Amino acid sequence: MKPTFTLLSFGIFILSTITTNAQISTGTGGGILPNSPTSNTNVGIGTNNPTSTLEVNGEVKAKKGVFTNSLPDGQIFIDANERNVKSNVFSAGNFVSATSRMMNFFDYPTSNINNKSRFWFSIDDRSDNQRFRVYAETGGYGGLEVNDAKQRNAFKVAEENTPDGCNFSHISIPQANTKLIIGSSYENLTPDENAKYKLIVKRGTCGATFLDGSGSALIEGNIVSMGNMSIGTSNFVDGADTYRLSVKGKIRAEEIKVYSTWADYVFSKDYKLPNLKEVEKFINKNGHLPNMPSAKEVTEKGLELGEMVKIQQEKIEELTLYLIQQNKDMEELKAQMKKIIEKK
Repeated sequence: MKPTFTLLSFGIFILSTITTNAQISTGTGGGILPNSPTSNTNVGIGTNNPTSTLEVNGEVKAKKGVFTNSLPDGQIFIDANERNVKSNVFSAGNFVSATSRMMNFFDYPTSNINNKSRFWFSIDDRSDNQRFRVYAETGGYGGLEVNDAKQRNAFKVAEENTPDGCNFSHISIPQANTKLIIGSSYENLTPDENAKYKLIVKRGTCGATFLDGSGSALIEGNIVSMGNMSIGTSNFVDGADTYRLSVKGKIRAEEIKVYSTWADYVFSKDYKLPNLKEVEKFINKNGHLPNMPSAKEVTEKGLELGEMVKIQQEKIEELTLYLIQQNKDMEELKAQMKKIIEKK
């Protein structure tokens, strides 16, 4: 019996050591009885001074964890800080303030601070800067945000409810130095792509992607670009001119409206209309009309549509003046012929 007594004494000693600062129970049929709830209600593993209901000084391995701290609606809080402390369901990471850690999930009930229940999940860095957050209001707005190191909003997806009952969603990348890359990564950009473009879309092996010219993109509404736009080319410059829209290929439209100067200066009294002999001499020498580009110039430099229409109008108006002059000459000849006939 002596060895049994010694083993039993050792077991009681170990049990008393474990349960000094922990309430341990195996239920009504267990062989280990709980200590008094009035002396201690905390359980410690790896620590003899637990400050929470369960405190583990080491790793925890489990198949499932369920965290519930959902307060009923209609709460009254002293301030937002008390609301955060009492509504916190999950915290992890280093302390970034007296009551908050780096990762937090809050389940806010309706209260004197929030008129609608909502959830809030955020991850901060160690400087207490919120870098990632997801939130939603019951029956209301919701969103996802990513912030940069300066606490500036870098990316946001949000749903908004306006006072007039309109519901809409939006995606915003508000920082001016933003670059949007689809189908590739920043590290894989060429120096030229990185320097020139803020929106880059790469085509994958499985077909077209967003705004890929080999596929299709449907955009309902207006498209406004404050810079230059190109289709089939990346060059906006031609000689000394920079063009807002550059297209390598054909353009089809039902109507084109061009704002340009016009050729009514031909009808001005001080306009020097060349006589037809001068025009004939110029054509024989140059092979084209005065003030008109040659075939070689058009081939090499292209054709300015507005300027070309103005020059053509200039020639039409000059032809009109020639016809008016010829008509006067003919009327004068008719009058002279009539006088000759009448004298006979």
